[in-house]
Parts: sequence; structure tokens; C-alpha cells
Amino acid sequence: MARRRLWTWAAAVVVVAAAAAAAAAAGQEKRLLVGMTLVPGAASTGAVCLDGSPPAYHLHRGSGAGARGWLLQFEGGGWCNDAPSCAARAGTRRGSTRLMSKLEVFSGVLSNDPARNPDFYNWNRVKLRYCDGGSFAGDSEFRNGSSVIYMRGQRIWDAIIADLLTKGLAKAEKVLLSGCSAGGLATFFHCDNLGELLGGVATVKCMSDAGFFLDG
Repeated sequence: MARRRLWTWAAAVVVVAAAAAAAAAAGQEKRLLVGMTLVPGAASTGAVCLDGSPPAYHLHRGSGAGARGWLLQFEGGGWCNDAPSCAARAGTRRGSTRLMSKLEVFSGVLSNDPARNPDFYNWNRVKLRYCDGGSFAGDSEFRNGSSVIYMRGQRIWDAIIADLLTKGLAKAEKVLLSGCSAGGLATFFHCDNLGELLGGVATVKCMSDAGFFLDG
């Protein structure tokens, strides 16, 4: 009898473990992985990351009633403050699209799950990759011998938006611009500019997901 109970208990454990593994696998299957898009021709306009690599974004297309809604999310990641710190940053994923993951998980407000993201799940959702170290602002470079560090955040913003306009952003009816950390500051920098670029036709709202910081 004791042996039978032991086998029954062991079988139950196996069933529970198998169910948990299946649930975990199902959760992984539901993850939305979105590929990176390098902005074509950006380098020719000087719109480059700290290391000179082209800027990039990830776009998941909207559908149905959300086809003319656009959510643009600035990636955060702090700042570099001078030439040495920006040079160091250029050799990391924060300063080069060459070193970034080519697939990004879209979750939260970027998710396509209506249960988790009821407001934006079927909008066009874009993650703007951050690689200029200055909140998508600035237009300068630093040369030290043969090495060059590019601080071209404004040009990166212009190049990404120009590319997205050709992919449907020009026909947007509703746009939400958001970001946190350095991306939160970028939201303030470019909110009015985006409304002007869209000709005042779309309803543009801007939201900083978290605070930004000022020295003082």
C-alpha cells in the first residue's frame, strides 16, 4: 500500500512538472519578437550612432481599428557626458547598433496581447533604438587622431521619422510618443516637432514613463 502511494505521488509530481513545463513553453511561444530595421541611407546624411553605425528601430505593424494608430517608444539608457565617456559608450550596445540584439521582445505597451495591452495592442508599435548617448538630441562630433565619436541624436531622430513616414506614419490619426530615463527626456525634446512633421492632422500625445535628471 505504501509503495502504491509512493508511485501515485511520483506520478502526480511528474504530471504537475509536465504541466508547468508546457505552460512555460506556451508563455515563451507567445512572446512577440520583432526584428531590427536599419535606417536605409541614414549614414549618407550623417545620421549615425556614436561609433558610426546606422540607426535602427523595431516596428510591429498595426491592424484593424488600430492601423492608423502609432506608438513610438524611445529606448532609455542614460547618457555619456564627455568625449571619454562617449568613446567608451561607443564600444557597447548603448553606442552601436552592431552590438545590439537584432530581435527585441515587445511587451507592456508594445505587446500585441489585447488582454495585457488593451489600448495599443493593434497599433503600429515602434521601439527607437538609442545609440547617440544624448537623448536623441545634439549634432556634433569629436575627432581624436584617426578616431571619431559622433553625437548625432537629432539627425538620428530625423532619419527614423523620415523612414517611418514612408511606412504609414504620414497617415496616422493618433500618435503616442513615450520613453523613460534618457528616452523620457527625448519625449520632451521631440513632442512638438513630431506634431509639426505630421502637419497637425494627427492627434499627438507625449508621455514620459519615468523621470529625467538635471545636474544642478
